[in-house]
Amino acid sequence: MLIPVKHSVAVMIFNGDKVLSVRRPDDDDELPGVWGLPAGTLRPSETINDLIGRIGRDKLGVDLTLVCKVASGRQMRRLYLLQMELWEASLAGRPSHPNWRWAAIDSLRPGAEAGSLCCTLAIQTKSRIG
Repeated sequence: MLIPVKHSVAVMIFNGDKVLSVRRPDDDDELPGVWGLPAGTLRPSETINDLIGRIGRDKLGVDLTLVCKVASGRQMRRLYLLQMELWEASLAGRPSHPNWRWAAIDSLRPGAEAGSLCCTLAIQTKSRIG
């Protein structure tokens, strides 16, 4: 049996030593109520730049500009293999997402413990760079 693969991107947006974090809805299928990074799944023929623009527009209500790729990882989920890239971006505007905050990267630990790959990648990245 072939396992479906989901290609996703998460975005780290910094304000000093804080990172923009968003809370998943309570009715989220996989990680309800978890604080993590803004993320999205690539659509057919969509580029990373397109997806990050869509995350900014549709999820946050801001313009995002790519800075650099930070990390990548894979995780088996119940129904698919998640392949995720973590990118740093800069933002123009104030997020309109209903549940967002500037927080220390360590605040993503509960999300990582709950199984969030973007939280895990962000924490691993922080530990590599200090």
